[in-house]
Parts: sequence; C-alpha cells; structure tokens
Amino acid sequence: MPCVSKKLAKQPSVAVFVLEDLSSIRTQRRGKKMNKWLGSWAFYQQEQFLAYKAEALGKRVVHQDPRYTSQKCNVCKYIKRTNRHKSRFQCKNCGHQTHADLNASKNVRDDYILSSTHGTEEQESVNAPCVSGNFVS
Repeated sequence: MPCVSKKLAKQPSVAVFVLEDLSSIRTQRRGKKMNKWLGSWAFYQQEQFLAYKAEALGKRVVHQDPRYTSQKCNVCKYIKRTNRHKSRFQCKNCGHQTHADLNASKNVRDDYILSSTHGTEEQESVNAPCVSGNFVS
C-alpha cells in the first residue's frame, strides 16, 4: 500500500486530496459478514500513508461527508437508491451511465468544491438573483 500512496501523493496536478469521511463505517450494524469484511479493510492505514506523504510535499488531505455520493448522479444530481447496482451506475433521471465508483468519486470531489467555495464572493455572485439589472444579496 505505501507504493500506491506514494504515487498518489506525487501527482503534480493535485494539491488537495478529498477522501470520504469513513470514520463511522466500522460502528454501523450491517450484518455479521459485512462487518467482518469492513473490519479487515485497511482504508485507515491507506489514508494515513497518503496523509503523511502528501503533507510532506505540502499538499492537503481533507474529508468529505459520503452521504448519497453513490446514489447521486454526477451529471444531473438526481438521487435515487436504484441508480446504483453493484459496480454499475445508471441514472434513472437523465440516463447517464458509468462505473459506480467513478460516479461517486466525482460527487465527493464536487461536494468538496461546493462546500469550500460556500460563502465566497465568487459563489455569492453566481447565486445572487438578478432582478431588473440589479443583483439582490
């Protein structure tokens, strides 16, 4: 795993790594078989390796709420549990199709971008309605 985190951390075009906040994944009741599988998953170790290597290179690792990221369409933002079936994602609203993990990762990225620009001047100007030529704040 250290090799994977090293390659990720050295990506020259990436300054911030956005990861799902999976801190409660092991505390939820999902059935004996699923809990055993999740309990042996080394995601925490992988995250620690990435954080260590990224921070040594002056990069950041942040966490984003993972709720609905696997059910939400990255194109039209429609949320429906049946959009995802195993590794296949197909939006029931717009028909967008892709690998489910790719769709979810784009949602994690987009949710982070949206939350990090919330309240900035740039975001405010996009959201401010225009009424007869005047922006309303």
